[in-house]
Amino acid sequence: MTRLYFAQISDVHISIRGDYLDMLSGRTAGFLADALAHLSEVEDLDFLLLSGDLFDAADLQELRRFQEVISAWHKPYYVIPGNHDRLDPGAAGGLTRRQFYRLFNPQFGTRPGRSEAQAGYWSLTVHPAIQLIGLDSTRDQDWGGTVDALQLAWLEEELVAHADKLVVLVVHHPLHALAPIDEHPDWTNFVCDNGPQVLALLDDHPQVKLVLTAHHHLTQADTRGGRLHLACPALATYPCAYRSLRLTQAESGAWQVEWRTHPAADEATIAEARERMIQAWVGEGFEAASVEAYARLALGRPRDREGRAVL
Repeated sequence: MTRLYFAQISDVHISIRGDYLDMLSGRTAGFLADALAHLSEVEDLDFLLLSGDLFDAADLQELRRFQEVISAWHKPYYVIPGNHDRLDPGAAGGLTRRQFYRLFNPQFGTRPGRSEAQAGYWSLTVHPAIQLIGLDSTRDQDWGGTVDALQLAWLEEELVAHADKLVVLVVHHPLHALAPIDEHPDWTNFVCDNGPQVLALLDDHPQVKLVLTAHHHLTQADTRGGRLHLACPALATYPCAYRSLRLTQAESGAWQVEWRTHPAADEATIAEARERMIQAWVGEGFEAASVEAYARLALGRPRDREGRAVL
């Protein structure tokens, strides 16, 4: 029987400016350290997946703090970029997208050399029967996402090359809308601009069974095109949580996935994070009832937080 067990941690937002708005980003390095200490005790855990927004402003102090924390981790870990993992336009003194890629992409040397090109994507065989593919959906101009044409062509080549494996795809920006706010004209950056194009490509490759996303800070599980899509909660905002996933292949060849959501902070801190979320969103002009509904989406339904599915 084939098994793979890993954890997904996302939207850590380690910040030099401390907590602000709905973010507990002044404390998330500690949340991350505690999560890693817990996961280090799980003997059969194979690796850690960090699905973007390690940093908040991509400041070099934030990088050093992350490096201090991750130095205690002694198993493999894989990173895709998020929109906060590069300098804002016009800022100075931190990481550009290409500097982030060079630090965290083991296949950076084979990526496009143009400064504007996405180059944070990779494809790794994490088990003889499983290919893990990380995409780069970041761009410099804003916090939205897209997958450029060069990367899409590369993705298609990878899917053809690994047609005989189970493929797990991870991308920072969700490929489809997760919440009512995604229809608001000022908040469309929560979803990958060309998500439908990426999904259409995945439809042609049924071995892609699991898509893992982040960015929206929501806990969600849904099925599209025969694939399970799992949106990961954020470490930095309510509900301050991360995920573990176990993939199992039975002798019949069928795959099963089990996922579980784990708190990264104590109950009082999570309650504080919820209150900060409500205050911040009401401060943006949203009605209290819609903000309460968004907080429920962030926490997720029982099946969003923990479940099992045949892939």
